[in-house]
Amino acid sequence: MRRPLLLLPLTALATLVCARPAGASEWHPVRPGSPAADLSLRGAADARGAAEVYLKRAASELRLQGVALGYRNELQAGAHRTVRFTQTHAGLPVLGASAAVRVGPDGRAEVVVLDVARDLTVSTRPKLGAQAALAAVEATFGMTLGSRPSPALAVLPDAEAGGKLVWVVDVPSARGGERFLVDAHAGEIVHRRPLAVDVRGRVYPISAVVTPELEDVELTDLDLAEPQTLSGWNGNFKVANYVEGDPVDRSLVLEQSVVPNMGEDFLYDPPAEVGDVQDQFAQVGIYYHLTRMRDYFTGTHQLDMSAPEWKLVAVANVLDGGQPLENAYFAPYGAADPFSAWNLIAIGQGDLFDYSGDSDVFLHEFTHYVSANAIDYNEGQFAINEYGLSPWGGSLDEGLADYFACSVNGDPSLGEASLALLGAGRDLADSAMKCPDDLLGEVHEDGKIIGSLAWSLREKLGQERSDRLVWGAMALLTRNASFDDFVRGLRTTADSMVAVGELTAADIGTIEALVESRGLDDCGEVLDLSGGEGRRTTMFGLNALLGGGDRACLAVRGQISLQSLFHFKSTPAPGAKGLRFTVDLDARGGDDLSWNIYVRAGKHVRFSAPPGGLPEARTYDYSVEGITEAQGEIVIDETSDPPFDPALTYYMVIGHTNCPITIATVSSADVAREPEPEPEVPTEPEVEPPGSATPDPADLPEDTSAVGCACRAAGPSAPLTPWSVLPVLALAGAAALRRRSR
Repeated sequence: MRRPLLLLPLTALATLVCARPAGASEWHPVRPGSPAADLSLRGAADARGAAEVYLKRAASELRLQGVALGYRNELQAGAHRTVRFTQTHAGLPVLGASAAVRVGPDGRAEVVVLDVARDLTVSTRPKLGAQAALAAVEATFGMTLGSRPSPALAVLPDAEAGGKLVWVVDVPSARGGERFLVDAHAGEIVHRRPLAVDVRGRVYPISAVVTPELEDVELTDLDLAEPQTLSGWNGNFKVANYVEGDPVDRSLVLEQSVVPNMGEDFLYDPPAEVGDVQDQFAQVGIYYHLTRMRDYFTGTHQLDMSAPEWKLVAVANVLDGGQPLENAYFAPYGAADPFSAWNLIAIGQGDLFDYSGDSDVFLHEFTHYVSANAIDYNEGQFAINEYGLSPWGGSLDEGLADYFACSVNGDPSLGEASLALLGAGRDLADSAMKCPDDLLGEVHEDGKIIGSLAWSLREKLGQERSDRLVWGAMALLTRNASFDDFVRGLRTTADSMVAVGELTAADIGTIEALVESRGLDDCGEVLDLSGGEGRRTTMFGLNALLGGGDRACLAVRGQISLQSLFHFKSTPAPGAKGLRFTVDLDARGGDDLSWNIYVRAGKHVRFSAPPGGLPEARTYDYSVEGITEAQGEIVIDETSDPPFDPALTYYMVIGHTNCPITIATVSSADVAREPEPEPEVPTEPEVEPPGSATPDPADLPEDTSAVGCACRAAGPSAPLTPWSVLPVLALAGAAALRRRSR
């Protein structure tokens, strides 16, 4: 069974709110012999010191004046180190703002990745208190929260307003929780997103199907206690069992009741019934597999997970208010006393199977836990930046979680004991997906291309080198990362590994060939159409978003809008007199279309989201709007306002409220000046013989001075309209052509 592309429940649309967009990640390679790099080498004894010195010395070049960066952690990638920093403003965290510095084995800074907010001016003194923020969140539910969270102040980047002071309110839910950002000055909710990173039961495990023979193994790193429980990692990990309650109102009641059953050993057999909610065998397996995954990250990647903020509770046999929970998720809101953990992995007791019997569930979810605590780049399905909807960070996190689960388990198939029963498994050995044609905008689906690429690297380079390469790229990701940023991370890490002899020049060729084979060598936010190349992209419609038919779609038109996953650009050839963008839509499952074309000169079309809505195109120079047919185009020429400039690159994006899913084929073409007409051959005027009739004045040439030279200077050719659409659109009267400049 293929999972339907259901992206957002209808009930959530009314309250979905999004943050103002941030920019994209900035990559700053450090020039060899850079004075700042040399100073960092001489001025520091370790990678952190080298990174801090370089950021200070290169602050002007990096435009970091007035940007406060604080050390977060240090991640190892072979002989190289990635030093990560977070941004603060007047002592408060700036949400999503970070920096990463790759430092070579010689102590030199090699590349800097920035995702920071500049020119922050917002006051950090709130006008509204924490209780008012809670009340604003509760108003969206129409009820008082059963367990009231503790809001915390932070700064939300906003380039137009100098930042926003917000209260961060985390609310539990059946899907792992939601985060609300409440404006601490105005009191309105400015952002809402899911906290949980879940696989909805779609995992590929080592299980009773893959390894059917039971084996007695050692449970390592247990914390000694009397009685002995499944607690370990020097106080940072506990396995608990669900007793009762609902994740939505954070009323979960948990217990630790499993103790040794044979001397000092936990040698429980599998339960006779799959629905056993007291399953001790499941809890032992959870401890073993998550400890195995912890040992992988701490051993292979030298990740330090000893700090208190890494504290984790994993819960077996979780139900949703007493009903089966077909899900497993990681959520950063943790568990309350007596567990007192910042992090929670919940493993559902499903209707057909217990997800705790599927170890890839643990390994996949554990990778989300690692990425959230060590890197923190995933903003989820409905992340937003200046390009509009940007699900790429979520897709990267899903694909990389798949890869590390499969790599550690040594098997490219995720889900033999669970997802295979639903017909919804993922096969990382499947290399068919390509960008942009096969991307849908859903994080689990699009993550397949990243997991598959990583597995292909593993097949070519071996596990040790591939794991190091993929982890090194992952360590450089920021909140606004795209697939292109992941590829740049791969290349940067590969170059580092070549420098220390871990990869060869031939290996670099292998990596590039694999990247190119998936179309990931050109898979950033903007796809290049220059030269007339057509590109395809899938646009999910409101039917897919809402999970309903055309009636539901038409009911929300005018309230929300969608867009193409990608933006497009075209650079005119020298001598071009104009530029034409053409779009052809292939509707899948209906023909109720309503869409727009937006173009901006010199920079991408800028999106932002109004309170309570999805992002909309805000800054552009030209548009064709209200197209209801399957084809449309826009022409920019000398009659446009502003006129066509052949020295500029033009950027285009599609906005729409189409009901069905559509496949968009987008192309561009230069427009040349219409050729001058061929001059007429002059003829001698006939001379009337004497006595002939006087000619009628109407028959005389308009310009009698031209007699003897009947050619006239050609008038200007018929001008091209600023925005041209296909004749069928003009006949239907469906396209409203207008320009908006903001």
